[in-house]
Amino acid sequence: MKGRIACSADRLSLLEAAMISSVVEPNAFQIGKQYQTERRVQMTDASDTELTSSVMGNSGLYEQTIRLIDGHLEAKCSCTLSEPPICRHGVAALLEYQRWSTSRVVPKPRVTAPRLEPDRPTARAVSTDDLKLSELDQFTEWMQRVLQSIQAGHPVPEQPNLGPGLVSAWTQVIQQMDERRRESEVAQVELDADIRSRDAAVARLKQDLDASVKEVQSLQGICRDLQREVTEQKVAASKTADVARQIEQFELEVKTIAGLLTEKGRRLEGLSDTCRDVSSMLKSLGKA
Repeated sequence: MKGRIACSADRLSLLEAAMISSVVEPNAFQIGKQYQTERRVQMTDASDTELTSSVMGNSGLYEQTIRLIDGHLEAKCSCTLSEPPICRHGVAALLEYQRWSTSRVVPKPRVTAPRLEPDRPTARAVSTDDLKLSELDQFTEWMQRVLQSIQAGHPVPEQPNLGPGLVSAWTQVIQQMDERRRESEVAQVELDADIRSRDAAVARLKQDLDASVKEVQSLQGICRDLQREVTEQKVAASKTADVARQIEQFELEVKTIAGLLTEKGRRLEGLSDTCRDVSSMLKSLGKA
């Protein structure tokens, strides 16, 4: 998306967080601030009037180009969000540029605060001149309590009542880091529990696998025994077939012999009849 807004600043470093939040959508500013806090911004090139960067959003990596030109602040991002005039990625890039510019130890002349249109009340630029000895003392005492709380595993104590400035920004950063630390601890506990659960599931699966392997081995032994039995049955069936053929051959031979005996029996009956006839004739001749 592209955005353009009137701006009286002549350097990008003069654009404070409060000034940016006054002209962008609240949701875009909050998400952009979260991106910058989570170190998702990578500046590729920066000058007093131009900034190029890339931001890792929730849906991918997007590139930004922000310029101060002809009294206007022009912001361009490769995302397709509708968050005029500056999207969340551009906000994150500007906030990261502000952090980067304030971290450099370079004397800066006092200048008249610029304005972004529409004109709204803005906060004073934070510089090293805002540091006060009393605030540093409070910060030191608070840091001692922070160390004691961290060693005891307790949350960081509430920050001291400080005015806007570097010391207040330091305390906010430390609190944010402690919040992320505690969130990481909770996530680590959940991760450890998930790992233990997965280890138990893996152990159960391994036991099931071992049991399955043993069952497969037992089934393989049974299959080998069945194969041997099948082979033996095939051999026995082959022998039975040979015996059946021999029996059929014997039956044929018996039928042949029976036929021969029947034929001889008929012949013998014929001879017997002839003998009876001859005997009758002889008897008749004897009587005569």
